[in-house]
Amino acid sequence: MGSRRVAIATQGTRGDFQPVLSLGIGLAKAGYDVKFFGNPGHCRTAEEFGFANSIISIEAKDLLASERGLKAMEKGDIILLSSAEEYETDASVAGGDTDWTDVFCKSVSEYKPDVFMWTPLVGFQAKEFMNLCPDVPAIYIVYQPHCVPTNHISPIFMQRLQLEPDQPLFYKWIMEAQAEGANLFEEAKWRLDQGEAQNPFSTPQSAYERLFNLEEQPAPLILPYSPTWWGPYEDWPKTGYLITGNWKIPKEEQEAAAKKGAQLFTAGGQHQACTDFIQAGEKPVYIGWGSMQVYSKEHMARLAVGALKEAGRRGIIVGGWAELSEESLGEGVEYAELKEYCKTNVLFLKSAPHEWLFPQCACCVHHGGIGTTQASLSAGVPTVVTPVFADQKDIAKKLAKDGHGEGTVQLAKLSVKELGEKIKKCCTDEKIIQNVKDLAAKMQQEDGVGTMVKWLDAFLKDEVATGKWQKKQTAFLDRLNASWDKQKNFKDPGQIFGKWNMDVAEKYPIVQAYMAKQVAAFQVMAKACAAKKLWVVTSTSGCLARQGEGLKTEEVGRYKEFAMLEELAVSKGGGRMHVRRLKGFGPDEGWVTPVVQGKDIIQKVTAQGEIQKIQAEAVNKQFADLSMGKTTMGQDKTTEST
Repeated sequence: MGSRRVAIATQGTRGDFQPVLSLGIGLAKAGYDVKFFGNPGHCRTAEEFGFANSIISIEAKDLLASERGLKAMEKGDIILLSSAEEYETDASVAGGDTDWTDVFCKSVSEYKPDVFMWTPLVGFQAKEFMNLCPDVPAIYIVYQPHCVPTNHISPIFMQRLQLEPDQPLFYKWIMEAQAEGANLFEEAKWRLDQGEAQNPFSTPQSAYERLFNLEEQPAPLILPYSPTWWGPYEDWPKTGYLITGNWKIPKEEQEAAAKKGAQLFTAGGQHQACTDFIQAGEKPVYIGWGSMQVYSKEHMARLAVGALKEAGRRGIIVGGWAELSEESLGEGVEYAELKEYCKTNVLFLKSAPHEWLFPQCACCVHHGGIGTTQASLSAGVPTVVTPVFADQKDIAKKLAKDGHGEGTVQLAKLSVKELGEKIKKCCTDEKIIQNVKDLAAKMQQEDGVGTMVKWLDAFLKDEVATGKWQKKQTAFLDRLNASWDKQKNFKDPGQIFGKWNMDVAEKYPIVQAYMAKQVAAFQVMAKACAAKKLWVVTSTSGCLARQGEGLKTEEVGRYKEFAMLEELAVSKGGGRMHVRRLKGFGPDEGWVTPVVQGKDIIQKVTAQGEIQKIQAEAVNKQFADLSMGKTTMGQDKTTEST
């Protein structure tokens, strides 16, 4: 089988690195040669565990600690992290003049791996390497189920997208493919204009293949989380992915690493202090927010200690990237009670080994990263998730729905009282306590790393060595290249999306049913247009609707920009209009004022061809909002006069 060299590339926080570190440990025990490619912190940790490594990016901490990183966490909107405009102007985040893609490709190529594994945050660099070395099997690893289309959860980057009232959640996945496809279309066009060789892995069709053609990928998508806790949805494809179980470092190895002072699990002599604190009284509550920060470390420290005091519980608070400590409470007299409570009831740590610490706790409070959540659930400990953004909101909902703990409002909006009450409930609710114990018993039977190692052994033997993988890879590249040959002369990506929609509709009945509704809706709009009764909201701030003709009647809502309205009646003076919504956002019916302060709020649609143009403009505006991390609503402040 040869040297069996495995390159593992990742970027992000501790939660992004610890799972692949545990995989690396398992692979090394099985005889593989493993090298890590990550940010400086990841590489330091890899070295502590005896692994070769190369730095291929800046620290993720620098991004999250930047102005836009903090803003994204406070707003609970991960899109703000990907604002291209701000990224280009933030030299400290962009990494100066270093071409990290070049560094990445050279570093991984020089290692000459037999297998290349990568996680989403190195996606662009990974695709460049895959194009450079297409004969190296590439294994894509995603930690969340938010990567396979379903009508149950939204893709992470489409969470802010608002769907029309009758539109299936599944349409967010179509929008995900189209948003990514539009970006890749621009990238591929740019390469074409520059005379550069095309990268098939970065053409529009690759976005469609990644989401809607998993079954024909050269290698399955790897999902390293617990299938007992979060199994596949019934509308997922039957093949094309592998849910391995959680990749974790056994608690014995974590404790051994902690005693040695490994930075991932402890700092200096704190391990003994933690042991002594646990043994000194009732089981403590764990509170730790890892890489997440909102407002200030003072705010977070006061929230944590205040909630423990509210609940009347002892607690261990892990500082994380916010570097929480007793000093973070501040010097004011108003915080004297919190400091007094800390003396005998609270221990602050810089870091801690989760698999060792969590089973000794009465409750765990954290932001809901999928790795930390699995650590607390598999420890059999009721969990309070205080979500910040991304998958954390869905994890909080699932946790509460399944009866394994409690979810809260977004962390930036969380009060001491709410968190204290959630802690109290999780520490005392016998049903939650028993539910999570039952789940843990099943999760502890899973061996995620072992499953992955066995799969890789079989993959190299049965797929790579026999030439089966190469055949699939060739077919995959042929599909990508053939698609781009047809698409490269298109003026805009919209010409691509029509075919995608038809292909998706063939595979998913829910899409087919909605498309039929859309055809019927268009016919109604066309009929209204022919009767000169069709209007569109043109104001970016929308159009206020009231229950009756009078300006003092009750408000029933606001029609948003691009809403299509059918005229039902006009007031005697012509200044008010009774309408019903045919498409878009707003109440079913209402009375509106077409012209406010001399400005048209709604305009008549005079030709059937305008309907498609209006809908296309609405979609384009959504794309602009999603890609730039900006809201496009509220720019026009014109409102209905009274």
